[in-house]
Amino acid sequence: TRAKPFTDYFPKAMIPLNGRPVIHYVARYLAKFSQISGLIILCEFDNFGKQIINYFEGKEAAIGKPLTFIEDKKYGTGGALLEIERDVRADRCFLLWFADNLCALRIDGLVQEYEKADRMTKGGLTGIVVVRNQRREETGRVILDKVNHRKGANTRNSTTSSINQFIEKGVVTLEQPEALGIYLFNNTIFDYIHATSAKMHSGGFNLSHDLLGRISTIGGKLFSYNLGNTEWVDIESPPYADRNKDTVMKILSQMGM
Repeated sequence: TRAKPFTDYFPKAMIPLNGRPVIHYVARYLAKFSQISGLIILCEFDNFGKQIINYFEGKEAAIGKPLTFIEDKKYGTGGALLEIERDVRADRCFLLWFADNLCALRIDGLVQEYEKADRMTKGGLTGIVVVRNQRREETGRVILDKVNHRKGANTRNSTTSSINQFIEKGVVTLEQPEALGIYLFNNTIFDYIHATSAKMHSGGFNLSHDLLGRISTIGGKLFSYNLGNTEWVDIESPPYADRNKDTVMKILSQMGM
């Protein structure tokens, strides 16, 4: 809903940045890494999805890796992964990247951490979730003078305070790390997806809420990979991208775009 009304006309993956859709930059960046053998784009085959398909038509050579399009049949972010099982099940692991994420994440470093975690669990790792523990605020913060304040006359809980300092869009440390929509999964994740899908009347379900949130209780083992100081942004709408233009341009530069 944050992307409306823009997503009434095009999918979030097609939000333009410097004249190209965000998914263009993600695809080109991921294709640079030797650990990526090919790219699968999971999208609906309706008018929205066809915008993505039509954009990439004839661009496979420019991207640098094979492109495969698979139809998302609207089974939710979890159930939709069953559509790609046949194409990735033979691989040891696969990267899941929601296309509105913009980040110069080093895939080789992520794979190295995956391998370490897999050894720690003696081959029992289900996947790695990319997270961050700090966030740049959208608005400024103020530090108040707690002594020099008074209660408002007309509103029960309102107060007026003297401002000692104004902090412009500071970086805050999150109490709990935030998952970012980037995952490196072992192919055993499909066993859990099948089991979860079977319990849903429609077969569709939300990956984070319905599966990952409880996977440790049904035998799965997830590790986190913290971005640290690496910049990340969710391109949720054109105005949001414009408000965060400096960060967007910095990330694109880090991605070599």
